[in-house]
Formats: sequence, structure tokens, C-alpha cells
Amino acid sequence: MKRQLLKRILDAVRMGLSHVIGYLYQKRQVIVYSLLMTIAVVYLVYVLGYSSNWALIVSETRGGNFFRASQQANHLMFQLALLLVLSNMLLLGFGSMSRKKFYVSNIVLSVLSSLLMIVSAVITYYYNGVLSRMYARLTPEEIDPDLYGFHGAGAKSFKVFEIGNVLAVVMIVIALIGILFLIGKIRAQKERTKLIQGMVASYER
Repeated sequence: MKRQLLKRILDAVRMGLSHVIGYLYQKRQVIVYSLLMTIAVVYLVYVLGYSSNWALIVSETRGGNFFRASQQANHLMFQLALLLVLSNMLLLGFGSMSRKKFYVSNIVLSVLSSLLMIVSAVITYYYNGVLSRMYARLTPEEIDPDLYGFHGAGAKSFKVFEIGNVLAVVMIVIALIGILFLIGKIRAQKERTKLIQGMVASYER
């Protein structure tokens, strides 16, 4: 009795998982391009708040080297984030989320978006490594420790770097998923074209 009940439960779970996987596979194009757009927006939001942890603490006269380096990094990451969001908006505009047949514009924009995402992730990871070490080396002589409390941080926080590094890894994974999907899409289109050409040639005979 118990074995039969357990078997039914396992069969139900297996069937449910099969339906879920089948549905996700069927909607994979929508999911992939939704992920690309979502992570691009998340990255833009991250970049916009990048310097908020130390914005009121460091300046040209307090921790000047770190201030200038963080400004440079933030400016570059902001430019990349804008390009990333723009490329993904163009992807949606050209119907990449739902189009059955991809044209050159869809392929080029998909490659561009994925490469931009990888470049943005690598640059973010690199700058976070450099800036976190510089931030850690700021001495009490350069920055009065009380300033961290006065401006709400409480103490030196490295969370912005930690969050950015995790986000960078996620961006690379999603970009690679996008590239793999595109490769599969192009292969499927080529196979479909060959099949249609074969059917036409067979019909003409």
C-alpha cells in the first residue's frame, strides 16, 4: 500500500517535472531574451548606486586616489551599462524575443549584446578587485573613521564589491546561455532551410 502510494507520488512528480521542463524548453527564446534584458537593467541600477557607499565620505581632498579611481571606474561602467540596455532594447525592437526566423540584424544584435555583457562583467570584476584593495588601504589619517557613522554607512562596507562580483558571474553565465541559444537557433534554421529545399526539389521531380 505504502509502496503504491510512493510510486504514485513519484510518478506525479516525474510527470510534473516533465511538463515544466517541456514548457520551459518551448518558451526558451522568450526566457533567454527576457533574462538578457532583465540583467542589463539590473546592471544599470547597480552602476547608478555604485558610489553611494562612499559618495559623502571620500573626495578630492579625502582619499583622493581612491576617489578619482572610483569615479573613472563608475563612468566607464555606466557607459557600458547604457550600451547594454540599448542593445537589448534594440533586440526587443527587432522581435528577437518571439521571431521564429532570425535575420542578420537579430544575429548581430544578439552577439553584440552577449559580448557587451561579458565585457561589462569582466571590467566590473577587475575594477572591484582594484578598488576594494584601495578602499581597504584608506587610513584614518586620510578618512576620519567618524565620517562612516555620520553618513549612515556605520563602518567601511565592501558589500558593493561583493554584490558586483556575484552580478558579474551571473552576467557571464546569462551571456553564455544567450550565445548557446543563438548557435542552436542558427543551426535549426539551417536544417529547416535544407529540409524545405529538399522537399521543393523532391516535388519538382
